[in-house]
Amino acid sequence: MSPLRPFLLVALLAAGAAPAAADDPVARWQRADAACALPASPLANQACEDRDRSAAALRRQGWCEARATGPYDHWGWQRCTPAATARAMPRRRARPHA
Repeated sequence: MSPLRPFLLVALLAAGAAPAAADDPVARWQRADAACALPASPLANQACEDRDRSAAALRRQGWCEARATGPYDHWGWQRCTPAATARAMPRRRARPHA
């Protein structure tokens, strides 16, 4: 092992160049949301359930879904104001069972 390897690893972590953490709740929701959009299958159904659980966890942690500002605007998650947290509601309906 190179003597510089531990220092390089620490430098990358400190610089934020390391891969996103697997426990990032927004990234977890995004992955589940993308898999939920796949054609109906047991995997897609599980992804939809995972997405709903992730959304509930995000709301409990003080996140809100951002509203789109235009017809083609992509919405996402943002930190809520305290008043918005109390009224945060899911915007997506559950996938109908095929």
